[in-house]
Amino acid sequence: MRFSNVLKVLSACFLSFSVCFGAFAEMPKKVKMAAVLATGPDEPWDSSFLDSWKELAEKNDLGLELNEPVYTEGVWGDSAEAVMRLYARKYDVVWAHSSYSDQVKRLQKQYPETLFVVVGTGNEGLGGNQFWAKISAYRPAYLAGVMAGMETKSNVIGAVGTFATPDINEMVNAYINGAKSVNPSIDVKVAFIDSWWDPPMAFESSKAQIKAGADHILMMAHSFSACVQEKVACIGNYKDWSSFAPDSIKASLPLNWKPSIKWVLNEWKQAKNSGQPFNGNIEPKYSDMRDGSSAFVLGSMPVSDSTKAKLNEVESKLRSGELVIIRNSEKPTP
Repeated sequence: MRFSNVLKVLSACFLSFSVCFGAFAEMPKKVKMAAVLATGPDEPWDSSFLDSWKELAEKNDLGLELNEPVYTEGVWGDSAEAVMRLYARKYDVVWAHSSYSDQVKRLQKQYPETLFVVVGTGNEGLGGNQFWAKISAYRPAYLAGVMAGMETKSNVIGAVGTFATPDINEMVNAYINGAKSVNPSIDVKVAFIDSWWDPPMAFESSKAQIKAGADHILMMAHSFSACVQEKVACIGNYKDWSSFAPDSIKASLPLNWKPSIKWVLNEWKQAKNSGQPFNGNIEPKYSDMRDGSSAFVLGSMPVSDSTKAKLNEVESKLRSGELVIIRNSEKPTP
């Protein structure tokens, strides 16, 4: 082999080694994330996310150092876009914890090195550097219906939702179907307060259902005062409410955002390690009860042994796939 060719080969090998070694040396060790919240930490959809973020930041088991929560609350529209723009200049990941894909669409090409996240209903799959996460909680809601259908004394139960969005509708419909699977003649009252956070309106809606005979209420609008006052059973949503009103919260349907956060941060890390652009999903990535993202947990109120046995049986079948329930996102018509 001619000496010049040998030099070329050696140079190519050295270049390849340098590139590989440089990529290895520059593997990220920390990630900076900031969030935009539709409501704020008093609202359990947001607080459940913040709690999961704090746990991951404290445990530091991601192979990345993650900062403690940084967020702006209660912003929509142009205000949300302005906040997200500021965050995109300073943070690696901007987590928009609701329907913010309209804002991401205007920002993502300007900040290709920033990973944007949107969650839940009302978003558009944009791909690129937008990732879309959803937590499905209709299976735990089905279990709540089974419990209410077996435990009711009045044969009337209720559900109070925020907006009739597909995610909320799925849960309410599953709750109704769960109740009717064990009690076909049960009467279910349903109301929506048309607000993400309006405890007085939620109180009035639950009060009306109690007046109509409901003795178990799936409270998705986060107001338990009527249940406490009237001594009826409430089922809390998005977090474990049992310590809030132990004599009135019969069960809760908490969310765990850690699997979704880990998925997003792994996607960010892989892109940074490979030097490739982000490859966000067009269809939402669902997490659910089977990976620990949603759950049904009993509170401290009494529940009969027969109901507990039935709940264990149904939950086992839901987790194994033996029992398949239809995801119905239409507005409930009990």
